[in-house]
Amino acid sequence: MSDKIPTYTEAVHRLETIVATLERGGMGLDETLKLYEEGADLLRLCKTELSAAEGRLNELQLDEIEAELQAEEQ
Repeated sequence: MSDKIPTYTEAVHRLETIVATLERGGMGLDETLKLYEEGADLLRLCKTELSAAEGRLNELQLDEIEAELQAEEQ
């Protein structure tokens, strides 16, 4: 993985490539471990992005509920 932090979509595409490569096999131990480590880093990044997105969605839902409650009070 380069120094640039990939977007969620880029990370998922790279993970798909890594999984396909690992499933094919035929690599040495060092290369396999390097790909596995990169995949683990990308998976962590994706989980963090999904968690942040879930948090934003929850905030939006709370804002909607609050707006509905205020509308009902009026």
